[in-house]
Amino acid sequence: MSVKVDQIIRSERKSLEIQISVEGHIIVRAPMNESMESIERYIDEKKFYLLRTQQITKAKYLNDLHKRYEEGETFLYLGKERPLKIVDNKSIPLKYENGTFYLSSAFIKLANKVFIDWYKDSAREYILNLTNRFSKLYDINFNKIIITNAYSQWGSCSGNGNLNFSWRAILIPHEVISYLVVHELAHIVHHNHSDDYWVQVERMMPDYIKYENWLKKNDHICSMFKNEMGTLFNKNQEENIEDKNPNDQLEFKL
Repeated sequence: MSVKVDQIIRSERKSLEIQISVEGHIIVRAPMNESMESIERYIDEKKFYLLRTQQITKAKYLNDLHKRYEEGETFLYLGKERPLKIVDNKSIPLKYENGTFYLSSAFIKLANKVFIDWYKDSAREYILNLTNRFSKLYDINFNKIIITNAYSQWGSCSGNGNLNFSWRAILIPHEVISYLVVHELAHIVHHNHSDDYWVQVERMMPDYIKYENWLKKNDHICSMFKNEMGTLFNKNQEENIEDKNPNDQLEFKL
């Protein structure tokens, strides 16, 4: 049983690293002068772990990708799976009430768009309220909240104080969304991931590490409702992303 490597990215890094994208693609990041023999040996040492993790990751991704809009299906909202009921209400495409989604039968063919639009509206209101609360509590001013379609990063902070969040953040638990907000607000004070930055984050949320670990463990959620297949890593992607976008270092990436 062998491991199929989808991509090898060489850079000026000092050590080997293997990543499995949310779609289950295996990416090797290696130093410029690392031999293929060394890379193959490193992969072989981790073969069984990689194959098992890849299988689990692909299953999660495919399950999330192909949602069925029918009675009995469930959809994430604030960290919990909520059941779907199909109703005859033609005036409201989608409604959430008492822990249940109600989808109009007249909009079943547009259900994917209807759900995403509902999630986006909910994320905008929910995250804005949270951000305003933390902003006042810690006296950190921001410019505005922008809800994005990003599926490879949860949030980012621009140089002019705009806070960007993937609408998929509304799928995760309240406490974890709060951490995303804290993470990006702290970047307004410290525009990097320095020790001072993490001191700021810990001051605002002392138990932040468990939420950061939750995001890493559940990173497949950030690709839910993604309509196209494909790796998160472009073949021409450079290791040094700061050269392409000076604000990338402020992003909360997977």
